[in-house]
Amino acid sequence: MTYAVLASIFDIGFGLFHLMFWRLFGWPSTLASSGTINTPVTQTLNVMLTYCFFAYGAALFWLRADENAGVLALAGAGFWLLRAILQPVLFSARRRLSIVLTIVFLIGGALHAAAGLVHP
Repeated sequence: MTYAVLASIFDIGFGLFHLMFWRLFGWPSTLASSGTINTPVTQTLNVMLTYCFFAYGAALFWLRADENAGVLALAGAGFWLLRAILQPVLFSARRRLSIVLTIVFLIGGALHAAAGLVHP
């Protein structure tokens, strides 16, 4: 299995995870305290991010043998590395889940970087 396929699975997996936010976090009721504008904005951003994960994962899968797939994969590496950097900045680094998520995001960055650098 190529790194591009693994990166694709990683992205689609995060899309599925984001689809579960309504159930996992009790949306929209738990968002109500963020305000009448922030509640739908948060949900809309999550839907759009979910779409991006699915579209990006599909593109990496279908373009994995294309010469331009390396650039797409490197952009994904940047996305996941930036997300890893933001995790301890925006969320408590003292919580075990936050540390685990940071590691998962770093793995995503590494998978995408490998897919971009070790291109067939």
